[in-house]
Amino acid sequence: DNFFEHLKYTNKAILLENPLTYQERERIKFEVTATTFFDSAKFLRGENGVAKVLLDREDASLGRVELKIVSAREIAGGDSVYEIINQFEAKKTNVKDQDSRFDVTLLINGLPMIHIELKNHRESFETAFRQIKRYIANGKFRGIYSNVQMFVVSNGVDTKYIAAAEDDKLNASFLTGWVDENNKPVRNYLEFAEAVLTIPAAHKMVAKYSVLDHEKKSIILLRPYQIHAIESVKNANRKYESGYVWHTTGSGKTLTSYKVAHNLLENKRIEKTIFIVDRRA
Repeated sequence: DNFFEHLKYTNKAILLENPLTYQERERIKFEVTATTFFDSAKFLRGENGVAKVLLDREDASLGRVELKIVSAREIAGGDSVYEIINQFEAKKTNVKDQDSRFDVTLLINGLPMIHIELKNHRESFETAFRQIKRYIANGKFRGIYSNVQMFVVSNGVDTKYIAAAEDDKLNASFLTGWVDENNKPVRNYLEFAEAVLTIPAAHKMVAKYSVLDHEKKSIILLRPYQIHAIESVKNANRKYESGYVWHTTGSGKTLTSYKVAHNLLENKRIEKTIFIVDRRA
């Protein structure tokens, strides 16, 4: 219901005078849910960063309409709406399972995008990670929660993030800690939240700083130094400054340069970027 309220006002010119019917809502629910996080990520990328649903109205006189769901081009503005919920109750899916309570979830336009599991400082953040894996294995991240793109785990004094994936692909070795622009680790959960989970940072993480690996059918979230590099290029561009980004072997140079080129194209002053790689396709 919360999602449909946002959908109505995002598409008010279409829906305020002609509300969705029950069957139309069911069709939209089908479109915005997926069997894997990767499939949801593909939907959320949309066309030119805008996820939309095409809907044939039951009233034939209304024809086919295009409904905007969420936009990567409207970060901290436009029709983007940000919410925080806690203690969401995920119902059990089989008799051997039990109801679960999620700690904290960040929503964009009513869709859960970033999920956070917290433990007290006497437990390891890995306990929260294993709990998320159990939730996934037990089918808790289905329906509207299939749109989650990023997990965060913390015990208060140590905080990590990881791209959403199915439980058999969610590997603890990919848990990533945050560092600031001076390479200082940011472990405290409140400091992490301020650096990564506020707006616009949180929306950028799932919209600008994630890459889809179509071969492995997985979501890749960039590492902090890659994000800082991209932001530095954008800042330099605004000041008409030149420069370079220095990376070591195996540190994700190709992803960084790809995202730099892609993000620069959002600047209307730039007509073309050239992306050169030192390998054959």
